[in-house]
Amino acid sequence: MPRSPADRNWLASLVDEILKEQGPIDGTPKAAELPPAEKPVDLAAAARVLVARSLRTRRPPLPPMGPEEVFRETVRQHIVLLLDLRLFSPAAPTLERARAELAGFLAGALGEEALSLAAANDPPSPAHDRDVERALSAAGKTLRARFFPPGDPRSGLPLSSGSVAVLRRHLARVTGGFARSGRLEPEALARHAEFAAGELSALAEALSGLLSTGSSPDRRERFVRSRQLVRLGLAGSALREARRRVARPRSPEELARALPEPVRGFVLEQLFLAQLRSALPQDGPARLVEAFARAARLDPQVVVQAQVEAAAQAGDPQAFFKGAGDLAAALDWHALAEDFGAAADQVLERISTVVSQNLGALVEEIRQTGELGTLLGKAAAGGRLSADEKRKVRAQLIDLAKAVPALAIFAAPGGSLLLPILVKLLPFNLLPSAWDRVGGERRPPPAPGTEPEGAPAADPAESPPRKARTGGNVPRSRR
Repeated sequence: MPRSPADRNWLASLVDEILKEQGPIDGTPKAAELPPAEKPVDLAAAARVLVARSLRTRRPPLPPMGPEEVFRETVRQHIVLLLDLRLFSPAAPTLERARAELAGFLAGALGEEALSLAAANDPPSPAHDRDVERALSAAGKTLRARFFPPGDPRSGLPLSSGSVAVLRRHLARVTGGFARSGRLEPEALARHAEFAAGELSALAEALSGLLSTGSSPDRRERFVRSRQLVRLGLAGSALREARRRVARPRSPEELARALPEPVRGFVLEQLFLAQLRSALPQDGPARLVEAFARAARLDPQVVVQAQVEAAAQAGDPQAFFKGAGDLAAALDWHALAEDFGAAADQVLERISTVVSQNLGALVEEIRQTGELGTLLGKAAAGGRLSADEKRKVRAQLIDLAKAVPALAIFAAPGGSLLLPILVKLLPFNLLPSAWDRVGGERRPPPAPGTEPEGAPAADPAESPPRKARTGGNVPRSRR
């Protein structure tokens, strides 16, 4: 029977439950028994893939759940993400050690630095066992204070999704530091906490500006939003500065220029998500988001990827591409690339790179979509696609962008002009009758997730696929 979040040991119980589900093999979870990477893994890129995947709405949708069940499921996904991220560190020698490290990671990302260091770094002993339990208890208490009940107050900012995302990004940085040095370092924990506080403050300010395009907040709304900042875990000077910014948000141009580049893309993604989920007039928010994206000077491909991730988190992968009135159509893609002529060459080069780097995943995804393979095969054989067939290809490529986000460029205005390039870059005949033939000789189809001989290793920063492409170290999602 699941323990209530009000129980002091609810988080320890949940961690034990998840570790038991994984199943011990010689004292370690089954997921740790993966083939070693053939080359060093880019930890930051792999972490971005796993965090993004953890935030997407799962299909089929979960059955209706009460607040405690929703909260518990969210925390479960935090722990599953940690288990995935933990695979980039040397395997824990025992299940107890793996549990202690999970306690350290959770406590470290939730402000319990001393308990975090003791749980993750200290050797086994009765005192260490008590530290692990205290770390889990403190982390559980903070999770409850910050995220239960789930959701946002009626008059508040749409912060809940973004705050979950910030925590998972924070967990990834904490775990990445551990993977590099084999222990948690107090200076790194402090640095990660400061960065996460900056993300939360920027997110709150951006969302306050988005909502203010409709109407100025009244006194009650200002009070509710101020209280939300406390729930985010902000305190001291960080809380005072966030309150000031939320009360009087800067223009989107000022905010974009003030943010570090990695935070700009995240804030843009959250603005897109809030736009999808909030019943706001289209014109004002669309102009604000467009102004932010332009001032942030983000690559057009990054903007499209932010849209795809937001739509995936909202549960509608084609949300931005359904009609001329949508936000994607409102964005001036040519203006986002100051010199579109030069940008076009870069886009073509990126498409070529992403196809070659993600060839194994593309083969598997295209095979699974069925009709897309047939239509691309027709084009590869020299046939002409009708307007309706081109629309089908474009729509299915947008779905495919959930596995390879860089392909979302096909959803942008004029993206269909790139289809012939994609067909030429795919080094195989996609016609179903020739799918399992090469040079007239029959051979079995490639194993899912494998790449043809000579294909370059994939970069996980480019796309979060269903199958891992980081030498085998990125696991399947445990859902």
